[in-house]
Amino acid sequence: MKVLITDDEYHVIQAIRLLVPWEELGVDKILTASSGTQALELICQEVPEIVITDIVMEDKNGIEIMDFIASRYPSTKIIAVSGYGEFEYVRAMLTKGCLDYLLKPLEPSKLIRTVRSAIQSWNRDHESKLRIHTLSAFYSASLLYKMLDPAKEETVYQQLLRENPSFSAIFSHKIIYYDTNWFPMNHSPFSGLMKGWEQRVRQLLLPDNGIMLSNPERAGETILFLYGSTERTLLSIAQESRSLFFNTPFPFHLGVSVQLPFPDQFRFAYAQAKNSFLNVYADTRPSMIATLDQPLTPSAPSDSSSALQEREDPIFSALLTGNQAEIERCAEDWIVSVLPEKNITLQPIDSAIKRFYRLLNHWIFSIKKKNPSFSWDINECPLVYADMMDEHFLFSRRLMSKAICSTLFSISARMKHNSSTDVMHQIALYMESNYSKPFIQSEYASLFYMNKDYMSRRFTSTFHVSMLTYLNQIRIRHAKELLGDFSLKIQDIAYAIGFKDEKYFAKQFKKLTGATPGDYRATLQREQKKT
Repeated sequence: MKVLITDDEYHVIQAIRLLVPWEELGVDKILTASSGTQALELICQEVPEIVITDIVMEDKNGIEIMDFIASRYPSTKIIAVSGYGEFEYVRAMLTKGCLDYLLKPLEPSKLIRTVRSAIQSWNRDHESKLRIHTLSAFYSASLLYKMLDPAKEETVYQQLLRENPSFSAIFSHKIIYYDTNWFPMNHSPFSGLMKGWEQRVRQLLLPDNGIMLSNPERAGETILFLYGSTERTLLSIAQESRSLFFNTPFPFHLGVSVQLPFPDQFRFAYAQAKNSFLNVYADTRPSMIATLDQPLTPSAPSDSSSALQEREDPIFSALLTGNQAEIERCAEDWIVSVLPEKNITLQPIDSAIKRFYRLLNHWIFSIKKKNPSFSWDINECPLVYADMMDEHFLFSRRLMSKAICSTLFSISARMKHNSSTDVMHQIALYMESNYSKPFIQSEYASLFYMNKDYMSRRFTSTFHVSMLTYLNQIRIRHAKELLGDFSLKIQDIAYAIGFKDEKYFAKQFKKLTGATPGDYRATLQREQKKT
């Protein structure tokens, strides 16, 4: 807490400094001014919680100082001191909000009581404002996040105004974005610093500089909604960040938007701040304040969806067989396809992690569809970015591959505890992922560590058809889909689904569908003309 003592008599300032037990009262900084002009400058620079001011000074009087404080810093508590006890002086000061009026020479006990009372009054007001601000911020946060949905933006904004009318006075804003999922939160020294930083930022935002909003749907994602003196607040936050993190090895940074109109550009400000945050390099220590005026980094390799699938299907196949060496090889090959070769930012890493989760959901669904008894929760072994950081807290491809493989190994281990019938479902899934490849029964037996004859019998017992018939059923199902593309030749379709002989393909197709590929396509063409 800061206290400013203003008097043009030096001995009065010294007396007040010596008479009051400041440290005992929680005051850690005492400022002094020998003129009204100097006092106003210090009030603007330091914003003291308590001001003790003389009434009559050569350049300005105490009433002018009080008017200035009331218009700019209404939370500040004021104590007046003077050698004049006329009623008009006392009345004027008290009507301006002065807590007390002390006459010179100062009586020590009354001075201490008055200072203590002023400090207690400020603390009560501050706690009340903090509670109101916290409650308001809680409601505002949920509504502001809903405003990110274009379909709900205007409706939610009107609701926001009803809940908190003060938002009607906000016409421009700035967004600061960060997501602790990209920070080494599993490292206790960093998490301790992060906790202290967030506490300090909440104080900097009070009472009317902004609010801290946590995403209700993504733990760790936070935005600072700045309004009012946004540049000054941003500067204070940047200074606080540097004081805590600059001399540490930790890669702390914030994404910042430009100043934009509110509410019209709120969604854009959020997107800009988030993109700024994700556009920093992951393999070098980033600047603490990131903006989009930095040059954009190279994008990830532009593999087509089909090209990526050609790298992803082998991962699933390796997962089904449980071959860890093959899982590792396929995972490393996939990472090469989804990340740029150099200058990697968080953006493609974020996209890669999201894509991998989509793949996991699809693979787990496929396994459960064949084997409903299979159980594995995607949260059992989550991908954590901190696990992809090396000893210098920088991104490592090798550690990303290790994290991905750890998740895949967890699924593979769960499948190994299944019964032999469940293994047959794994073999069936492997067929569906590799139907276009040559079918060699002995290779299947080797992949799944089984005797060939035993595997064949168990498969036939489980699915009531031989392995080859089951495979042909899969191939013909895909052939029927491809025959709907009239630009493809039937011969090319046969080769694409794994048949080396067009005549054998036609024979199997008629055996399973009752029509030749040509007749089936002709039927599709007639139906298309009808529609």
